[in-house]
Amino acid sequence: MSEMKLIMENWRGYVETGHLEEIFERHEYISGVLGIRLPINESGQVHLNEELKDHILQEHLLFESFLSSIINGVKKKSGQLKDLLMTLAGVFTDPRRVEIYIRLVASKVIKYPAREFRTVFNKMEEIGGAVGQFGSKILEIFESVLKKFRDMEGGWKKALVATSLGALLMFLYEKAGTMIKEALSGEISDHFLKFLRETFVEQFIPGLIDKVKEKLIDITTYLGYIGPIVGGVSFLANALAPVTSRMSDSVFGVHKFAGKPAQDQK
Repeated sequence: MSEMKLIMENWRGYVETGHLEEIFERHEYISGVLGIRLPINESGQVHLNEELKDHILQEHLLFESFLSSIINGVKKKSGQLKDLLMTLAGVFTDPRRVEIYIRLVASKVIKYPAREFRTVFNKMEEIGGAVGQFGSKILEIFESVLKKFRDMEGGWKKALVATSLGALLMFLYEKAGTMIKEALSGEISDHFLKFLRETFVEQFIPGLIDKVKEKLIDITTYLGYIGPIVGGVSFLANALAPVTSRMSDSVFGVHKFAGKPAQDQK
């Protein structure tokens, strides 16, 4: 059976798992996929008021629509972008995979360029003067965005924020080229400062995470936003390839696809 067919069967099983009201009993799905923190009462039980139930339903319908758009989008894509979309479709139906995906993107895609830029900004601070002030300002923005990402509840939205941050940081790192190595050795050139002002600051903005979340309407809207700021969707797919290749076995393993998402299987 092809991977596309596996995804489609899993999607049909996901949609047919039950009536909407049964979603309120799927606590792992609510917290792990939708990314909604569940309140626990004094007796250790989950308590859902009507306002929270409405929120859960809204988030469920948004997720359901987005996931459907990914599966439909896979049919029109090829290469690494198709691999990325297929992986996301499989990942998003299982809270355990969502968690693993976020962790892998953080360690395999975000960590290295983030460390290099952080080191450069610290060196700029050490230089002092106008360069130091600029380095301090950009470091503050940089750390605030990464902290906001770390503080997010888990779930599919955090997974796509991680995807966006990872691709953008890799794009900016590659754009900087040899200037990064020069800066790491303490040589902060005017050309590098121009790159930071005109490219880095323009893309790595304080409201980046909120902007990404606004675009999570469907996969076309999301790719239409993130693609241009990372040099195209092909770069996005390539940047995430180290993760999609690692995730493919767990996503497309035979035992993982049996007509229902893994969290509903016994």
